[in-house]
Amino acid sequence: MSEISPPPHQPNVPAPAPAPPVDRAPAAAAALPQAGPDEVALLIDDRPVVAKKGATVLQAAEKAGVLVPHYCYHPGLSIAGNCRMCLVEIEKMPKLQIACATAAAPGMVVRTANDRVRGVRAGIQEFLLINHPLDCPICDQAGECRLQAYESAYGQGYSRFEEEKVHSPKRYDIGRDVKFDAERCIKCTRCIRFCDEVSLSHELGLFQRGDHAIIGTFPGRPLDNPYSGCTVDVCPVGALTWKPFRFKSRVWFLKNIPTVCAGCARGCNVDLATFRDRIHRMTPRANPDVNRYWMCDEGRESYAELYERPRFESPVERPAPGDRVEPRDASAPEPESPWDPALDRAAALLRAVAERHGPKGLAAIVSARLTIEDLYVAKRVLGDLLGVPRLAVPPHEAGEDDHLLLRRDKTPNARGADTVGIGAPSAGRVKEILEDAVLGHVRGLVVVGEDLTGLPGYSESLYEKLEALVVIDWWKSPTVDRAHVALPACGYGEFEGTMINFQGRVQRLRAGLRPQGEADPVWRILRDLGYRFGLSSEYPTPRAVFEDAAAKIAALSGLSYRALGDLGAPLAAARERTVGAPAPGA
Repeated sequence: MSEISPPPHQPNVPAPAPAPPVDRAPAAAAALPQAGPDEVALLIDDRPVVAKKGATVLQAAEKAGVLVPHYCYHPGLSIAGNCRMCLVEIEKMPKLQIACATAAAPGMVVRTANDRVRGVRAGIQEFLLINHPLDCPICDQAGECRLQAYESAYGQGYSRFEEEKVHSPKRYDIGRDVKFDAERCIKCTRCIRFCDEVSLSHELGLFQRGDHAIIGTFPGRPLDNPYSGCTVDVCPVGALTWKPFRFKSRVWFLKNIPTVCAGCARGCNVDLATFRDRIHRMTPRANPDVNRYWMCDEGRESYAELYERPRFESPVERPAPGDRVEPRDASAPEPESPWDPALDRAAALLRAVAERHGPKGLAAIVSARLTIEDLYVAKRVLGDLLGVPRLAVPPHEAGEDDHLLLRRDKTPNARGADTVGIGAPSAGRVKEILEDAVLGHVRGLVVVGEDLTGLPGYSESLYEKLEALVVIDWWKSPTVDRAHVALPACGYGEFEGTMINFQGRVQRLRAGLRPQGEADPVWRILRDLGYRFGLSSEYPTPRAVFEDAAAKIAALSGLSYRALGDLGAPLAAARERTVGAPAPGA
């Protein structure tokens, strides 16, 4: 029998444990392990297992690496016990028991894969497929469908059903982004329980009875809550599908990159599914300390902006005040410049402003959407080496915090900006800098990852006073269009680094795409600019930048990329405050 792994966003089956040695003692002679006061010891398929008191047989089996197939059970939802696929044999019990709702007991002996159990599973599969359309070749869930996978592993490969199937409505919208195919639904009720227990929106219900039972929305209440995409994630078959992803790619072509959503200060753990250098979807990755098993629709769709807004792909230079301007054809394309001359020119412009007006004539606005590595190098190069006295971080807020994951703060690394010493986002500091630029007190401005036109204190007249405007960004914007030197940076999914969420948890972002055009990571652009001001650190990788930051910033001490792993690690101060705090959405 082959082991079946779940889709990455349904992380409720562990990797199989190594097979037991062939020559070990028979099951009857296996000894129960020693259990603590809050634990129970039992045998599952002859493997000694210690589980926490209150754990179910299915959870204990997962801990031991034993696959117990199931549809309706999900670790983030209440137990329904309606699919019956997890039936197992327990000694001294005459009938098979559902593993998802049976508590593990001391001394229990469980069989999960003998002939009796496998025969029942084959019957369950045959029952579930009676009215299923068997349209796997055109189903968008193919490759991630548990019905398909379990039929391969446990089904008998044929059907005795010769009557007409019960037909149900197909492919209709039940919400803005969710499409429902009732014929594929196996009534596991995961989606209903999600709406009742997690999103608390209660749009879905189970109507009718028997083989005419159907999932549906209540009149006038479409499935449009901020977490509607999670109902698609928990659906074990192809009944619920996410419209933006439908028929975009087969899942076996996708490469899932474990990273972090940059849509708000929560920093939900996600898998970034890429194919042919393009992001095709984002799905939640389980992290009990951040987002449990969920993510919001806003974050799920955040990558679409990468393909909707225009990027600029090569360094651009424009005349600054005092430069000799050669007449140029207005219809000609923007002049492009190699990196070294552009960086030389940016350094020369900023150095000239410092010489003419002193360091007070310089200021910088950097984004809290940047990584710790970007912000740390920005602080070193602009603040320490160039002597820019004012570095400000603009706030970006929208909406309100909700009961689950959504945060009003839309900057994913505001805590990181404060940690590296640049300061927390402040509209007042940004406004002060831009108003001083209008008055001519600030003559040289460095802008990283922001468009000035949307910031407090912005006025079109500030460009007339600036003698040096150096912009590092990934989008084309009015600010980029007015920059004397504009340097293209990598966008989301194209760079690696770390961010600190609002809870004080340091998490890694990973790259899954090649940089567009000549774009470079922000930390590397700033590092190369820093070489012009005497930066001695080589910083060959973001890991090297983080290690340097961890060595010099007390809040990051003891952390490394290895220590962060896939789930991140809290700052020391945050760890003390969050002990005993409930998990989000718990």
